[in-house]
Amino acid sequence: MNCETHLRLEDNYCPNCGQKNTTHIIPLKHILLETFEDFFHFDTKLWNTIKTTFTRPGKITTDYLEGKRARYVPPVKLYIFISFIFFLLLGKLSDHTIENSKNKHLIKQGDDKAMSISLNELLENKRIYHSKNSGDVRMMELRMMEFDYTSKDSLREDLKRLKSAPDSIIDKLLMKEEIDTTAYYRENLRSLLDLIPEHCQALDSAKFRINLFNKVEFASQEEYDKFKEQIHDYSDEQVDSLLISKGEKVTWFNRQMLKKLGKFDWKNKDDIKEITHAILKSISLTMFIMMPLTAILLLLIFYRRKYYYEHLIFSIHIHTIFFLILSFVLAVQVFISDTVGGKLWFWAFLVCLIYLISSLKHNYNQTWGKTIAKFLLMSIPYLIISLSLTLFAVLYGFLA
Repeated sequence: MNCETHLRLEDNYCPNCGQKNTTHIIPLKHILLETFEDFFHFDTKLWNTIKTTFTRPGKITTDYLEGKRARYVPPVKLYIFISFIFFLLLGKLSDHTIENSKNKHLIKQGDDKAMSISLNELLENKRIYHSKNSGDVRMMELRMMEFDYTSKDSLREDLKRLKSAPDSIIDKLLMKEEIDTTAYYRENLRSLLDLIPEHCQALDSAKFRINLFNKVEFASQEEYDKFKEQIHDYSDEQVDSLLISKGEKVTWFNRQMLKKLGKFDWKNKDDIKEITHAILKSISLTMFIMMPLTAILLLLIFYRRKYYYEHLIFSIHIHTIFFLILSFVLAVQVFISDTVGGKLWFWAFLVCLIYLISSLKHNYNQTWGKTIAKFLLMSIPYLIISLSLTLFAVLYGFLA
């Protein structure tokens, strides 16, 4: 016994502490069932919670506040369990998306787009005369067409190929500038390309730059590669010194940005996954701020219930149900079909919207008109708060 009281064989329970008089040999099956029963509340609580949740929106909150709590899983415990599943599935989906991405570079890096130059500069004629003629306006748009390049030699080769390129390639350039793919503009573009001199002064005088962020840039590929190699061993003082040398302010944000952009290889899928998981973890933690803030909005707008904790319980329940609905869509995307799951997101958000309004109606016992009006009033600050917290979570997850 817990109290070390000695019992007789005929004693079913301890008269001192109330513990059941049973054998110390516990089967493995009993241990497993007890664990699952305690964590998931499989003693009908989980079933009652889910059934009532989807058949009578808002009732579990009302029952909980009225003291009818024994039949349901406690709100915080249910939220932790459902949110864990949601973010686990979201992480799995992000990993799947990264692994199956057809893009060579998932995120553009400084050396992917070192410089750009306009067709007008290549023609060594930067002055453009304005005209009301629509054809002349289109010709000006052709002249302003920009070409991205990482080296002067690579751009020269690209321009050489474009001069003899098939119509399909020329049409892609025109469509990029939203210009009609007609023979007229096609031939005009070809004629402009032919006018580019072999030794373009604008291109020859252009200085190579790799921009990391803001004023932090590198004059050569060698300088950039050296930075990437050494940033792993930089102290905060060395990072600050580099920021000052580049003309950038020394702040915590700039220091962290320089470290992260230097340390991570944006072409490495494992690095992308690591950053994604850090951001998702940060977002999951901000939800513990979002729910109390939502409760404050509910208290201010749906003031029929006087006490803050009543609104907090509703906020926890409604966010839990949102995660439960969205977890279903994520499970379809991850385990069944990404295409089918992708088509379900609109309907999932629609169900969440309808469920929220129905829950507000039942929990606060107001007319449909008042409920919808107050929902619309609450939605604006809710969106502002949620977007602000999400942005903060993304930045913190990336930088911290």
